[in-house]
Amino acid sequence: MHNHSFLLSPLRKKFEDPEKFLPNLININDTIADLGCGPGYYCQFLVKLTRNKIYCVDKNEEFINEAKRIVNSDNVIFLIEDSSHTSIPSSSIDKVIFANSFHDMKNKEKVYEEVLRILKPTGKVIIIDWKKENTSFGPPLSIRMSKEDYLNIFKNFKIEKEFYVGPYHQGLVLSR
Repeated sequence: MHNHSFLLSPLRKKFEDPEKFLPNLININDTIADLGCGPGYYCQFLVKLTRNKIYCVDKNEEFINEAKRIVNSDNVIFLIEDSSHTSIPSSSIDKVIFANSFHDMKNKEKVYEEVLRILKPTGKVIIIDWKKENTSFGPPLSIRMSKEDYLNIFKNFKIEKEFYVGPYHQGLVLSR
């Protein structure tokens, strides 16, 4: 089980501060799906950047309850669902965000198919994830994903942009 206190800790902002890079990636009119949202770390920043719907999706009910506690906004829809099969309407999403979550997803191919279903044709996928290198903390190296790993799964996409997250993470914007 993940450590809630670390996932929501102010210390996390020292090496992974969404306020430093999200404003350049999110538009005020974007409809967003935060897949594998965990306890809402990113959602609390996303609500400040868009006036449209944000779907915070996680299969862990405990995480969703924590996200509901820290994010109080009428435009957030919390879904206790697996990212491979959501109730998000087809072709309704401008930006899908995977923040430190995709590497943990069991059926990556099904999640990819779900992204294709929910994303608008002009939509983008934003990936914030651990670099595939040894660090003193973070997930095991064996489950971390490189840029190439992401492109192998998101085969209809190309890297539109890379952005700096912090010393331990990579940031990618994928578009069709």
